[in-house]
Amino acid sequence: MRSLILIILIIFSSRFAYAQKEKDSISRKDNPIVFVDVNIGYSFGVTNGLSGGLSLNYQIEKNLFKFRFFEISRIENVDVIFGIIPISIDQKLTREYSILYGRRFVKNDLAYHFAGGISYSNYKDIKQDVVISQYNFVGFPLEFGIHWFHSKKERYKVLFGLIPVGKPTSFGRGLGLKLYGNLAKRSYVGVGITFGLGWHKKY
Repeated sequence: MRSLILIILIIFSSRFAYAQKEKDSISRKDNPIVFVDVNIGYSFGVTNGLSGGLSLNYQIEKNLFKFRFFEISRIENVDVIFGIIPISIDQKLTREYSILYGRRFVKNDLAYHFAGGISYSNYKDIKQDVVISQYNFVGFPLEFGIHWFHSKKERYKVLFGLIPVGKPTSFGRGLGLKLYGNLAKRSYVGVGITFGLGWHKKY
């Protein structure tokens, strides 16, 4: 009788453990790799000047799909009143909208990528807030970047990363460097720092 009860308990325990394992495997879902990058840097070429941009990134396996917006501005003159209030600006301005495809490789808390694609850009020459010339052109944007993020799930931190809140999460910040350019009628190349936010890897 004791042997029969022992056998029943062993069978029941193994069945429960298997069912729990199945439940855990079903309930567990891998997070997507989706993140936003904000870029601040300096560019040379069609417009020598400060550059800033935003990119939306989505990764499937090692395939990276990216939408990128860039703005490059060179301010040549600013007229002011009362010493601080600008009333007119002379500047050269380039805006780029592009779609890129590339490869991204993740190792622990580090990832690097390279990508290329097609872009649509608008260039303006502005004098005293009046556009004196402008034109549009198509180009072939290129990009290489490397960035760092947390290697495992951590509690999200607010107030400049000082105060952790909530439970450990795969959502977090990233920091990196980027080399970018655009081969076009008016080409440029630049380098910048990136600040990321989102899901940078599968945890």
